[in-house]
Amino acid sequence: MNILALIALVITCWIGWRLYSNRHSMPCPAWLSWMVELDNPFAKAHKASEIIQMLQLKNGIRILDIGCGPGRVLLPLAKKIEEKGGHATGLDIQAEMIEKTRLKARDLNISNIDFIKLSIDEGKINEPYDIVLMICVLGEIPQNNRKSVLQKIANHLQSNGIISITETIFDPHFQSRKYVSEIMKEVGFVEAKFSGNRLAYTVHFKKKENKEWQQ
Repeated sequence: MNILALIALVITCWIGWRLYSNRHSMPCPAWLSWMVELDNPFAKAHKASEIIQMLQLKNGIRILDIGCGPGRVLLPLAKKIEEKGGHATGLDIQAEMIEKTRLKARDLNISNIDFIKLSIDEGKINEPYDIVLMICVLGEIPQNNRKSVLQKIANHLQSNGIISITETIFDPHFQSRKYVSEIMKEVGFVEAKFSGNRLAYTVHFKKKENKEWQQ
């Protein structure tokens, strides 16, 4: 297979995955965990260190990482908030992803972490969180379910908490900043903080009644 044929195959798979995920839930398969746990050198805002640096990490903070996958962001974040008495929860629909991350957490001696095997639209989360992370996850939710899922996520957020959404064009589920801001507005949130560019970015959202928090 020559290089042009390979590029065409990759593009075709990318488009097919994107179109399919618009109608069906299609998380990244566990066998691709080696790929999603790597920081993309061409998307600074997607790097774990950049995502974590944007967060305001207070004492006793509780964080939920939806679609945590192999723990690329979850593990260093849990380590960082440990000294603050914080706690991190990783949620993923795939048991294999959770087990991979659980074992890595054990090897790194990270104890302030737990896991939930669940699809976020099942709505069985009981704890309120200060921060909810959605890193390249929004596009994995079928379009006709996204608004209701975001509303359920909002119900698990402290009144002054944030939803942090990260997107990168390199992900087949990529969602534009304009679209993300519009759908978040529809469920009662406003943009509070932004980092990156239109092809790779992280945006923090607060509930509309807390607009004074904007920076």
